[in-house]
Amino acid sequence: MGLLPPSGTRQRDAANLDRGIDPGRGGGYPPGMRRPPPLRAGDVVRVIAPGSGFEPAHFEAGLRVLRDRLGLEPRFRDDITAREGYLAGDDRRRLAEWTEAVDDPEARAIFCARGGYGAMRLLPGLDPAPLLLRPKLLVGFSDVTALHARLNTAGLATLHGPVVTQLGRAPADAVAHLEALLLGAVPSRLDGPGRGLTGTATIRPGRASGPLLGGSLTLLAHLCGTPWQPSLRGAILFFEDVGERPYKLDRYLTQLRLSGALDGVAGVAVGQLTGCDGEDGGGEGAATVRRLVAALGVPAIEGLPAGHEDRNLALPLGPRATLTAPAPGEAGPPRLQFDEGATA
Repeated sequence: MGLLPPSGTRQRDAANLDRGIDPGRGGGYPPGMRRPPPLRAGDVVRVIAPGSGFEPAHFEAGLRVLRDRLGLEPRFRDDITAREGYLAGDDRRRLAEWTEAVDDPEARAIFCARGGYGAMRLLPGLDPAPLLLRPKLLVGFSDVTALHARLNTAGLATLHGPVVTQLGRAPADAVAHLEALLLGAVPSRLDGPGRGLTGTATIRPGRASGPLLGGSLTLLAHLCGTPWQPSLRGAILFFEDVGERPYKLDRYLTQLRLSGALDGVAGVAVGQLTGCDGEDGGGEGAATVRRLVAALGVPAIEGLPAGHEDRNLALPLGPRATLTAPAPGEAGPPRLQFDEGATA
């Protein structure tokens, strides 16, 4: 399970990150985020396993949703079920799978089979240039955050949404929401599928707009100090997590703050924190996050239905969004509105 050699990656990535970037707009992200074309019924989509292995039954259930509910034609390698310890095959297999998916001229999107761990091991060999020339939508979450961060930083919009092994358990409204974002069929009414997400509470009142970025809090913290650490300046940061005790959530947010990664963030939207409460008086994960996020002094909301629950509503990463955190007495729920969709 040896890591892929860097082979001049830092220099290549620096060149990629510098191309078209205006640090004064969107926090170091290209001012014009490229959005892939929308999908249509019958489109071929590639399915890859960039992280951990998966349960075949869950995979088959998700494939049925792609085929029967969304009308897509999933395509994948024969060795997608490979295992090497906790990984879905070694790094070279998984990187070759990624490259084939990117290069497939018929494929219109790339869905991830599962998260787990392993995607960040591929970053030294991942070149976003082909996807900038022929954009395809990357769909996934959790460990896939590493790939989202790489592509968003290069200027490509992606979709934080269910992995294939989760799709079979997704309720109907989550699938309809995903479909609206995939097909670009965003309704005119603000509460329709694909328009945005509603939270449960305001952490700090206010309103903010900017590119929507983020994903797994754990992965965002673990990218600190690497060439692929994303800039969040001017952005709305979304994060979620699973199975992390309150002290670990504190550690990750403190690491991001001390590293400067949260400097200039415009707002914060907190998703699902599944199984993140402490044991033996260790405290509640949501309360820990609430306290640390409030201290950032920016508009913030919590309780967005996105993350490791079966009802994992998708959100575009890279395009602009508006966060509204109503103060006590103000009308309307806390919400995150997608000003731009995942596709164009």
